[in-house]
Amino acid sequence: ARSHASIAAHTMSAAPPAMSNVRPLDDVSNIIDLDALHKELEQARSNVEMWMARRELSMKEQVAVHKTNMAVAEEEYVSLVEREKDLAAAAEELARRHEYQQAELDTLQEEAAQAKELGEDLPQQLQVLREQVTTEKDELERESTKVNGDEMVKAQMLQAHLSAVDLYRTRLGLRFEIGDAEELRFFYRHVDPADHEREFMVAVRVVDAGGYELMDCDPDMGDAAQRLLAECNRTDNLSGFVRGVRKLFRESVAEEEVAAAAAALREKAKVSAPSYAPVDEPEPEPEPVAPRTPFNTKPDDMVPL
Repeated sequence: ARSHASIAAHTMSAAPPAMSNVRPLDDVSNIIDLDALHKELEQARSNVEMWMARRELSMKEQVAVHKTNMAVAEEEYVSLVEREKDLAAAAEELARRHEYQQAELDTLQEEAAQAKELGEDLPQQLQVLREQVTTEKDELERESTKVNGDEMVKAQMLQAHLSAVDLYRTRLGLRFEIGDAEELRFFYRHVDPADHEREFMVAVRVVDAGGYELMDCDPDMGDAAQRLLAECNRTDNLSGFVRGVRKLFRESVAEEEVAAAAAALREKAKVSAPSYAPVDEPEPEPEPVAPRTPFNTKPDDMVPL
């Protein structure tokens, strides 16, 4: 550019030649240095290309920065949208809480108003309550006195029952047990004179219609136990049933003893037959009967449970 300007300035500063002194075109090389001009043009082209390359690189860098900024801006936009949603949800929750708290406040205000109304009548109500408490206290004292008397009677009755149960357990060997089917089992000992620890058992169960039903009997007493239970259901006397079953067991043991004795006699008769006529033995004199005391009372004569 400077070369062009210098050439233009040199051309303008030179005086216009006379028409008669005009040189031919082939002499223009004497006026303009074409090699220098070509070099200047090449240098200018190189400068322009370098400027364009730098400009293109700068534009690419700016585009990359713009894309990065756009990506960051888009992420920030998405984050702002999510934040807006969160804030909206929080605002709705706050609104619901405010509504709930307002309802509670209204309820508390209503209760406070009711409490204030009740507080105005409180002295009179307290007086009525004091009178009721005094009356109930007097009634409780009377009931307590009555209950103490009833408790004493109940304690005496309980002690009597416990004594009777203990007597049944020690003298009759009687014990109780609840079975898997909720039946009540009665176990008897001291029934067999040959084996006092031998146990006899009868089991009954309460039925929904009322009364009892026979669940088990060992040894089996057949219809006799059923008749005793029918009498128990009729009279509602379970103690009598327990005593009656023990009597059946004793009779069964006596029958077993008689049968065993008869069998032994038959075996003895088979072994050695008598060679003489039997002689009637005198009847034994009856044993004297001792007066009845709590220590020689027979089990069948004991008081019911």
